[in-house]
Amino acid sequence: VTPDMSCWINQSTVANILVDDEPLTVSDLVPVLRATVEVTDWYSLGLELGLPDHQLDTIRHDGYDETDRKRKMILKWMDAGVASWSSLVEALKSPLINKNGVAEQITKDHPRSCIHHPIKRRRDEQDDDGRHV
Repeated sequence: VTPDMSCWINQSTVANILVDDEPLTVSDLVPVLRATVEVTDWYSLGLELGLPDHQLDTIRHDGYDETDRKRKMILKWMDAGVASWSSLVEALKSPLINKNGVAEQITKDHPRSCIHHPIKRRRDEQDDDGRHV
């Protein structure tokens, strides 16, 4: 994202452009757990990730300890098919979680690949030679 694009892209959109939004799977569990090690309120994080109360309550009763509960919550989120680094970043930046530093680190560690997800340009943008692109 270039500085001149900031006039037409808001901050939440920038986060989504910069962070990988490919679906996360069970094979991503350990990296997600490592990335969220500072998040102690797994229940609130689960709510921010879109998990319903009844699923989180079941995890609360079935979990061995807080680490196990967080692991089970993340697995449930991944099983829902909506898990991505970008949605995790949004949840971490929410006022309820307020872990902006963690979100920024994820953005650095898991950048979006422009090869697979090109950033669309506005019609009135010009290339380096002044031609419309």
